[in-house]
Amino acid sequence: MDQVNAVVDCDVARLNVPLRTFFARVGHNYVARFRRVPADVTRFFVRVFRANEAYYDVSGCEHMSGEWSVRIPATCFGEVGSFRYEVHATASDDEPCAIGEGGLVVEPFSTTTNPDKPGVIQKVAELPCEGGGYVQVVMKWDGFAWVQEAVYNAATNEGSAE
Repeated sequence: MDQVNAVVDCDVARLNVPLRTFFARVGHNYVARFRRVPADVTRFFVRVFRANEAYYDVSGCEHMSGEWSVRIPATCFGEVGSFRYEVHATASDDEPCAIGEGGLVVEPFSTTTNPDKPGVIQKVAELPCEGGGYVQVVMKWDGFAWVQEAVYNAATNEGSAE
């Protein structure tokens, strides 16, 4: 059995109705499965918002059944609070497509991160670039907190920025 924390039924005809609320735990991953997603969409992703409207975009994986799943890394849940998420995709005409949005509640939980071992890296997202390659977003544990880092053209390992 695969980890699935929430099964979300989408309804693009009713974007005014919130999707199911996610109840995540600080420092732990979360897997959501999305049903009733329009069959003609591609580039499905979930935008996970944090404080001050900062966000992470996490790519989805399509299943043979037409459902999509998203494995949101633990680093996206760095603090307790009430936030939100949005579900995005690209329609068949290559235009952005809103799938829906919902609430996100992050609650406390004991962490398994070893603070004595800085340098631990978790991949958050890969963003494709025009002309090939991509920007990879990672979070790095510096011994005290998770720090975001972007690696440019990660397909060719060219460049890095924090």
